[in-house]
Amino acid sequence: MFIIKPLIFIVVNMLFGFLYVYAIKIFLFIPSKKKKIFEKHIPFTPAFVYRKKSWLIKKIKTMVNDYINDTKNDADDSRIAKWEQKVFQKTWDKITFMDDLKFIPRTIRDNIKYFISTIVFEVVKQFLRTFVPYLMGKYELNKYIELLDKKLEVDIIKEYFNKYIYKYVLMFVLAVHFLIGLGNMLIYLCIK
Repeated sequence: MFIIKPLIFIVVNMLFGFLYVYAIKIFLFIPSKKKKIFEKHIPFTPAFVYRKKSWLIKKIKTMVNDYINDTKNDADDSRIAKWEQKVFQKTWDKITFMDDLKFIPRTIRDNIKYFISTIVFEVVKQFLRTFVPYLMGKYELNKYIELLDKKLEVDIIKEYFNKYIYKYVLMFVLAVHFLIGLGNMLIYLCIK
């Protein structure tokens, strides 16, 4: 009986360690479908990964549609217009070697910097507003998003999680909690 009481510290600590890791697994993968009690949806069902898969697909579709809409918007406050302005400004800032050419008048240097920055600006503008949407249409990006939705199986992610993450995290946490329990047991034995 003397040795059984202190061993309870190790068992209880390892049990808590197991419960922490298992709670993470439950949060991520269990249950796989929406659950209801008395026709009321239970929060956190389906599990986190199952919910985020549909969220991810919706987010990708929204981002693609927003990008296509931004390519048609010529306003200065659109996202693509801001990117183009950043490219213009970065190009302007990168052409600092022109300032070192003192034999060229300042107005000509500024005009050359402006000309080069404008060329880069126009190339980026044509690339972002015409070429990228052309590629999205030609290669039917929306079909690939639908294919990703069908092929992205959470069960495969769950299998890899169990095989490569859960097992090793569980062993590490159990080892740490074993040492904590052992320390608690030794303190208990020293005090008693």
